[in-house]
Amino acid sequence: MNDEPEQQSTTRPNAQSSAGSVPGTRPDAPPGGSGAEDLATRALLARPGVSIRTRLTFGFLVIFFVALGATAATWLIVFRLDDKLEFLERADKFAAEIQQCRRYEKNFFLYGSGLSEVLQHLETASSVLTGVKAELGRVVGTEQLDALEYELKAYRGLVIDLVEIHRNLPPGEKLENPEIEKGLRTHGARLVDTALLMTRQERKNVRETLGLMRKLDLFTLGTLLVVMIYMANFVSRHLLKRLDFLVSVTKRIGEGDFTPIMPVRKYRDEFTKLSLAMNRMMQELVRRHEQLVQAKKIAAVGTLTAGIAHEINNPVNNISLILESLLESGDAMDDEERRRLYEEGMEQCERVSDIVRNLLEFSRANHPRRVEVSLEKLVDKTAQLVANEMKLNDIRFSKEVRDQLPPLQVDQGGLQQVLLNLFLNAIQAMPGGGDLKVVIRLSKAMNEGVIDVTDTGVGIDPRHMDRIFDPFFTTKENGEGTGLGLSVSHSIVEKHGGRMEVHSEPGKGTTFSIYLPFERPAY
Repeated sequence: MNDEPEQQSTTRPNAQSSAGSVPGTRPDAPPGGSGAEDLATRALLARPGVSIRTRLTFGFLVIFFVALGATAATWLIVFRLDDKLEFLERADKFAAEIQQCRRYEKNFFLYGSGLSEVLQHLETASSVLTGVKAELGRVVGTEQLDALEYELKAYRGLVIDLVEIHRNLPPGEKLENPEIEKGLRTHGARLVDTALLMTRQERKNVRETLGLMRKLDLFTLGTLLVVMIYMANFVSRHLLKRLDFLVSVTKRIGEGDFTPIMPVRKYRDEFTKLSLAMNRMMQELVRRHEQLVQAKKIAAVGTLTAGIAHEINNPVNNISLILESLLESGDAMDDEERRRLYEEGMEQCERVSDIVRNLLEFSRANHPRRVEVSLEKLVDKTAQLVANEMKLNDIRFSKEVRDQLPPLQVDQGGLQQVLLNLFLNAIQAMPGGGDLKVVIRLSKAMNEGVIDVTDTGVGIDPRHMDRIFDPFFTTKENGEGTGLGLSVSHSIVEKHGGRMEVHSEPGKGTTFSIYLPFERPAY
């Protein structure tokens, strides 16, 4: 099984064109849009399901059954050891009784007494042998057991014969029977040897059983170690590694990268459900982000209404004066003068048309589309939108082109919105008037076009520098700002593969720098 995380994330700085790299989606579709998200959903759900809970349960069941088997085997061995020890105790007693018989037998031949004790110990030995007969047959074998019973019977018979002879012996006469004495020694020696062999063999079996128990313990520990290593590896690869991956996904989401999570593993599990939920979240974030961008555009259009009305009013007044002149004295004018007035009226109409077209292009809610754009012309076009606003606030606008840049592939409406947000922020930062300067230049690395927007306003408090691009963060009074302008602008620039930097000195002014790469980033 491939144990990689749920998705191989595409290396990219933003999500503007991620959908374009997914088959079946429009190249200009919004990042993480429904096409890419539906494709990711189908791919995630197409795999057979094997839940993490099932695999963890299987792993713990393996551990349980290994432990259960080891416990059962240990119990069986312990029971066997208990039986062996009990048998060994009886075997030792049998051997001890036979040795006692031999001792009293020697006393009898030396001192003429002790035959009754021999019979007593023989009875005890016979009783012990009867109790361990079944186990003894397994230890020493059937033939050896039969031989032992024969020797015991023969020894007992000789002792009984010796007792009868001794009972009939006249007082004071010493018993001398070399045949019986020899038989007793022979059968007694064999009984002692067999008893000792029996105890040695059983002790050997006990040691082997203990060795088997040690091997079983080592095998159990080894098996559990292997299973535990597998479980630890499983937790590391399937849980911790994938959690780390999802943490990285949340980080790239925070950076504006909404690439849908795609599968590379063969099975789906609980992390698949989480991946699906995160894909839906990213799709919703893209949709909400587009709504915020459009809302910010509408707010900017509202801010520009007064200026646009003034801009349109001037050419309309000029047209009105031209028409009034033509009505009053048009018949008295020569053809050349009338033609000049007509041309001037057409110029004023075209001026109104340009203003309206520019406004409509900015406010139109279309999907981002990259086209070749001259940064200089884009700056001029945006400055025209706020020209009256700057005039009313005594703002002096200037533009400097330090380096001739090639046309860039950008979303014209999006980049124009960024410039418009920066221009309006600069105007608001200079309530008593000031200078607004735009510089177009190359970056030091010569691979990016840069637009510097500098004002001479109140500047930004250093405490707020780390948060100025955060959504809904604003230092303006309540009702004067939403805190979305710079956040939306930052997001738009990142989607172009670029970045925004800011330098500010309180009381001296602020410079926002927009860095745009010459080549469109590959996703």
